[in-house]
Amino acid sequence: MRRLIPLALLAALVAPPVAVGLPTTPVLAQAGPCRPADRVNLRGVDFTKGRPLPSSLRCADLTGAKLNSVDLTQKDMTGAILRKASLRQANFTQVTAKYADFREANLSEADLGQMHADYADLRGAILVDADAGQVQFPRANLSGARLTRAVLIQSNLTLAKLVGADLDDARMGQANARRADFTRAKLHEADMGTIQAPNAVFRDADLREARLSSAELDGADLHGAKVQDADFTFADDLDLTGAIGTPKTVPDGVKGLSTAAPSPSAGEDRVVSLEIGSQPPATGRGVSVGLVLVIVGSLGLVVTLTLWASAARRPRVHRA
Repeated sequence: MRRLIPLALLAALVAPPVAVGLPTTPVLAQAGPCRPADRVNLRGVDFTKGRPLPSSLRCADLTGAKLNSVDLTQKDMTGAILRKASLRQANFTQVTAKYADFREANLSEADLGQMHADYADLRGAILVDADAGQVQFPRANLSGARLTRAVLIQSNLTLAKLVGADLDDARMGQANARRADFTRAKLHEADMGTIQAPNAVFRDADLREARLSSAELDGADLHGAKVQDADFTFADDLDLTGAIGTPKTVPDGVKGLSTAAPSPSAGEDRVVSLEIGSQPPATGRGVSVGLVLVIVGSLGLVVTLTLWASAARRPRVHRA
């Protein structure tokens, strides 16, 4: 009996720990880096009149603050809250704004060059005419954001969400939009000539007159997308299945092109080829062509027989 106790203790020490329903630690990517105690209250503060910025803006609460034309170069704004903040023409060059909340903020004409905004929330934000070259938006949410004429050259939009975003006339050359969601996005006349968008979603998006001449679209979903006069000249792995409209140019062997072409309108002239001996299709309007030919032929035959009979009687009458 004395020998069993040490063996039991040894087994308990060697045995692996068993989970007992302990709560799992939330992933940082979902929870964000800031706690309520870390917040610095700067709500509604006006920094446009010379008020100095704090040394650290990490986790700062700048809701409704005014930072128009303020230089924020290389600032750490990780987890900052800038909801409805006025940031027009502000300089965000090389700013770190991961997990930042920019919902409904006004970033018109702001300089976002090389800004890192991974997981940032920009729903409903205004980025009209923003210069966002090489901006980092992986997994960011830009749904409903206004990016009209924005420059997003060499931007990183991997797994970004741009549902219903307005990107009309935006410039997105060399952007990485792998698995990005452009559902219902407005991309009219957008320049995406060299965009890398494999497995991206463009369902019901407006791509009219958009330029995707050298785009990488392997696995991209264009069901319901409007592609009238779009340029797909050298687009790789293009599949237009379910798309609406006729593109301006497409590469050879493109998939789904027949479904992309619109059906002829009711007023268009249609050429109907007829085989020999076949009857023309009935149009339902007036007398058919076949019936007219039959009537004309019958009248010609009657006239011919009448003239022949008259010519045959003339010699007999002359001899009499």
